[in-house]
Amino acid sequence: MQSTRRLTHFPTGFTRATCAVFGLVGLCATLPAQAAANLIDSTYGAGVGSFEVGTFTRRGAEGFNNFQTLDNGAANLTGWQVGGVGVDWLQTPYYGASHGVHAVDLGWYIGGAGSVSISLPTINGATYSLRFDAAAVPGHPTYNNQGTVSAGSLLASFAPGLSAPLDFTGQVFHAQSFSFTALGPSTTLVLAAAEAGTSYGPVVDNVVVEFVSAPVPEPATWLLWTGGLAVLLRRRRFSRSTAAPGLQSCSPPR
Repeated sequence: MQSTRRLTHFPTGFTRATCAVFGLVGLCATLPAQAAANLIDSTYGAGVGSFEVGTFTRRGAEGFNNFQTLDNGAANLTGWQVGGVGVDWLQTPYYGASHGVHAVDLGWYIGGAGSVSISLPTINGATYSLRFDAAAVPGHPTYNNQGTVSAGSLLASFAPGLSAPLDFTGQVFHAQSFSFTALGPSTTLVLAAAEAGTSYGPVVDNVVVEFVSAPVPEPATWLLWTGGLAVLLRRRRFSRSTAAPGLQSCSPPR
């Protein structure tokens, strides 16, 4: 139902047939799928956006070792690719998460900036919203809360507020919100630690990408739309006139 509501932004009667006349079949066919709640989960499966899906094996016994180190190129996290020197895949209860039981620390456990990236199908020129939760692993001089995010036209920094010292289970997540324009039929979203020497942080979780609006047509496309609409209106007037009483047949009586 939500995808249908999204399409009502077009004028009344803007059907797939209209799209065909306007030369926009590809765009109209893509819009319903793009309007899904979370493009990450709709592409790769429920829970992928919050790092809940994959092959998790903690380093050791419960407690401080309740995480898994993922080196550059690791594919343990379904849908995501690990970059930089690596990241730490955290698990409750010893570490906090804003959604589910897992989160990702973008700082490698023995020191170094890591990243996670994911490729998403997009509409060239369309606008998308991006939201995620971020936390600073609490309370130590080598911990860091500086991160960067990129996707399509977006390149930005983020820095969640610090949490109480050494309170790993109570680290405070702060909502981050951005928007971007897709620059092609696929977009790579990258979340990365900004400081090369960081040992921990920032931590990210609950990543959501949503379709917002279709691209604004170029002037040449608007001319195509206008011409197509004129053709449709002429055809509609002609069909109505030929259906009027007394005009159904022009042949003389026999």
